[in-house]
Amino acid sequence: MKTLMVAEDLTALGQISLANALGVVQAQSVRPAMLPTTLLSTQSEGFGTPVALSTEEWLENALAQWLDMGEEFAGILIGYVGQTALIDKLSVIIDHFALPVTVIDPVMGDRGSLYPGLDEDYVVAVRQLCQKATVITPNWTELCLLAGYDPTSECTQELLDTMVEQLRQEGISARVIVTGILGQGTSSTAYQAEKDDQFNWLMAPRIPGHFYGTGDLFSAILASQLVKDVPFERAIQVAHEGLRLAIVQTALFDEDQRRYGLQLSHLLAYLTSFEA
Repeated sequence: MKTLMVAEDLTALGQISLANALGVVQAQSVRPAMLPTTLLSTQSEGFGTPVALSTEEWLENALAQWLDMGEEFAGILIGYVGQTALIDKLSVIIDHFALPVTVIDPVMGDRGSLYPGLDEDYVVAVRQLCQKATVITPNWTELCLLAGYDPTSECTQELLDTMVEQLRQEGISARVIVTGILGQGTSSTAYQAEKDDQFNWLMAPRIPGHFYGTGDLFSAILASQLVKDVPFERAIQVAHEGLRLAIVQTALFDEDQRRYGLQLSHLLAYLTSFEA
């Protein structure tokens, strides 16, 4: 069984970020090695300001123990970090392991704005971290921020190509997957099959409302598939379909309940069907 290192926030209430990644990674017969970048009482949207606990010292000590044990890793997934100093430490970890699957989900904003508590210095730090990725999975807002564009810009194919070219000039050579692109009645994922390929599109019917943790879930499925050597386009298709199943199931709940994250039972059944 291969081991995937997962570095992102652990939200104590609900199924967001590391809390939902754990089950998703295990359902794909991949062993998770969890590095919580911060411990939050709730997610940062919909509940006011969460109570936060720094895990920086624990993270360093845990990683040191793993190294002493001789633990081997097949890949690393980095999601929400929240602190520029910790981004620097994760950058060192990436350099140390130089893993063939290095997926970075540049979690820093959605719906046209940065998440609360983040600033331009944080965007710069995330942009530099993405230089070390093999794959990045921004949503549209995050792609705009990475490329230095207005995050409220409307998605067009021309602008998408222009922003990816800007990323290349910034030293980001990773293959780009853009999630949650909203159109007329659709929600799409745009991706490059090869590093500098034209974009391919996967579309699903758009379900009204906001769904929390979709980017976290997509990247957890994708990274697990990639460490298992699933072909790149197939891995994206599995992540796209799995996320669609979770959204459809969660859509049955009202907005108040959706704040706690996505419902996962249908998705987990889908993922485990490949392992039978």
